[in-house]
Amino acid sequence: MTSDSRTSTPSDDAATESEQATNQADSATDPATETASAPRSEAPADTDVDNNADAPVSGDEPATDAEGQVPVAARAGETGKSSGGFAAGAVAIVSAGLGLVSLTGSSLGDMLRFRKEIIGQIDLRSGGGGDQVEIAYGAPWDTVAIVNGVFALLAVVVGGALVAVHANNADTKGWVKAVALGGALLGVIGLGIAGGMYLDLFGSQPELPQAPQMPGAGG
Repeated sequence: MTSDSRTSTPSDDAATESEQATNQADSATDPATETASAPRSEAPADTDVDNNADAPVSGDEPATDAEGQVPVAARAGETGKSSGGFAAGAVAIVSAGLGLVSLTGSSLGDMLRFRKEIIGQIDLRSGGGGDQVEIAYGAPWDTVAIVNGVFALLAVVVGGALVAVHANNADTKGWVKAVALGGALLGVIGLGIAGGMYLDLFGSQPELPQAPQMPGAGG
């Protein structure tokens, strides 16, 4: 019994040593396996980046470069559109203001009317000939009509030109077109009123009554 136990002990030790050597070989191959598998796990990420770079850019979003930055040309185009819309809005407001002034009058028209009245009074006092009513009333009235007509004409030209230029432009705001059209319409109304004032359509020019003849005068 003693000899058998002594014989089995070296064999068990040899088996144990062979198992340890196998385990060490397996552990040595694990880092190599992990290193080889690492690029495979990163490959899909690289593929996604390439797919995103090759994907077409929609019309609503500006094109970006590889670093995700908007190109200078795209930013310049957006700045030009915003500045163009700002200028169109300002011109539309100007046309509406001109149309409103053509209806309500302006300080320039009042100043020219007062000047015409003073000139007429000077002519009358100096004994100048001519119709007194025309000098004192008709000439100042016609001056106001001409000034208002000029403002109305400017409103029609500015508002109408803006509407014609931006009628089919999708980038122009709707309120810009509406204000420009409103200014042109006010100018048309102002032209009609100014023409009626100049032609005395809203009221005839006053006339001086004729002096009564003295009885027995004349042949």
